[in-house]
Amino acid sequence: MNRFSRLLGEFSRRKSEANLQSKLNKSVEAPEANANGTSGYLIKEGKNAGKVLKHLKTEKNKL
Repeated sequence: MNRFSRLLGEFSRRKSEANLQSKLNKSVEAPEANANGTSGYLIKEGKNAGKVLKHLKTEKNKL
């Protein structure tokens, strides 16, 4: 009987941790891309506020 209690307890703990992890992942906001006409990420806070990182450039495919 002790074995089943331990297994059920472990399953319950893992399920609750997975649920918490899922909620935390869903609450994270992604940085805003292409804001203000840029093709990169604009830093809004901190000492580098206003800088644009990683300009995204796409090459045109030549036919």
